Amino acid sequence: MAFTFISTMYTKFLILLFVAFTHQALSQNSTDRVPISETFSSNGKFWLESISYDSEFPNLKGESKVSYSYLNNGTEAGKNYYEINRSFDLYDGYPYFAALSNDGRKIIYIKDMVYSKGDEQKDVTYYVDGKLQKTYTTEEFINCDRSKEKCGMFYNNQNEMYTAVRYSYKQFRNKVTEDDKFLIKNYVFNKNDTIYLVDARKKVTIYDLDKDRFIGRNIDFDSVYPQIRGIEAVKSSISYYVYPYKWIIDIESVKSSEKLSETISKTSNLKFVHVNDEDFFKYKLYRISLSGYLNRDGKLEIENFEADKIFDKDKIETYLENTVFKTEFIPKEVNKIYVKNFYGGYRNFDDKIAEEETQKEKERAQEEAKKRLTLEKIGDVYIPKNLHECLTELDKIVDFEGKKQVLDPKDAWQLNSHMGGLGMWIRNNWGINGGSRLSKYFHDRNIGTGTSGNDEISGVIITQYIKWLKGDNKSWKEWEKEYPIKQ
Repeated sequence: MAFTFISTMYTKFLILLFVAFTHQALSQNSTDRVPISETFSSNGKFWLESISYDSEFPNLKGESKVSYSYLNNGTEAGKNYYEINRSFDLYDGYPYFAALSNDGRKIIYIKDMVYSKGDEQKDVTYYVDGKLQKTYTTEEFINCDRSKEKCGMFYNNQNEMYTAVRYSYKQFRNKVTEDDKFLIKNYVFNKNDTIYLVDARKKVTIYDLDKDRFIGRNIDFDSVYPQIRGIEAVKSSISYYVYPYKWIIDIESVKSSEKLSETISKTSNLKFVHVNDEDFFKYKLYRISLSGYLNRDGKLEIENFEADKIFDKDKIETYLENTVFKTEFIPKEVNKIYVKNFYGGYRNFDDKIAEEETQKEKERAQEEAKKRLTLEKIGDVYIPKNLHECLTELDKIVDFEGKKQVLDPKDAWQLNSHMGGLGMWIRNNWGINGGSRLSKYFHDRNIGTGTSGNDEISGVIITQYIKWLKGDNKSWKEWEKEYPIKQ
């Protein structure tokens, strides 16, 4: 497993993220402008329409179809060729790319941001006749070694090209070359089933979409540019609809006009507590996780349903399957919408019983916290047992580009940030937030016991790792002498 710091590409703000190269990402992009994209084959005979039903992107929650194009001028113009039960999210200003082959049978989808596990979530997915045939990681596709070089799927030179950006107006810096201008828009394109992709190293990958084979990789851009400089590749067109942000707890029955959260309350004889209610953190709450697609006909297609044992899950599921819900909020551009976020929980109506259950939960949580202080792993993540192991573990998992950025003074303030920095990754994954044997190691030395204690611990680790990268492999020993275990 390897990790890297990356800048969010094509955005106004430079925010460093600490992202697993197996792509256990920190958070997904979210928007109220949900994309609908159209991508034509180079010969114009086929087109791919992709619709997302969710506010988060990129994800699979949508539908796509390949059709014969009206440009085909044949009797089958506009007729569906086949459909795929997923979306290929494209979004203006983000490095996502889709291409459709000239025979309409092959689709490649390329991105450099992965947020979930699963083959279809990988950096590069390749489909034939609507079926997934091949996947690639960034490293595999551009033939890159993260431990030795910068591995980013797409070249991004925009920050260096402009002196001023004001809405739609952009002013180039002096001495910006024509090839620099070319790369702003053409870092990846499809021309007659040949994909040209310029990666973060300014190396070119040339890929045959029809045959699923590489024509060339690690080619210097300067050697390819004279052959491609005149190409005007057709870009995907993207439109948007406004996501309604209707949470699943608020969908209403057509028959009773009752919200789903209220119906479950009645059938379970439990009081619903909204996440914004002042009692939300006061009592132990029983929880439900529920999401799915609400069709325009009012029927809910359940994708995920989990519930604590106190609920009659079968009874709730039967209700969901047999109820018609109101759908006037669904945008006219789509026939369904993904509904999610069960923002709330349930408790006993009797305050005294709810308080007793809360006390039992606190006692259970305390016992669980004690166990965490001895665990070698929490989830699937190894927890270092001391400062030296923190440094050796970071050395294994921080890649070449990440190490460069750790050592970059101008980015040092972001390393311990709550906006996705290395410190945040350490706190979340090594049990600094929530307790672990590593947090105990520091607390035993009276480090991290104050108001901003968790930040202090990750700050110590980062400071020592910077020294480690600079060649000082003994500083951690001096630190342990300075901060011995308190008696």
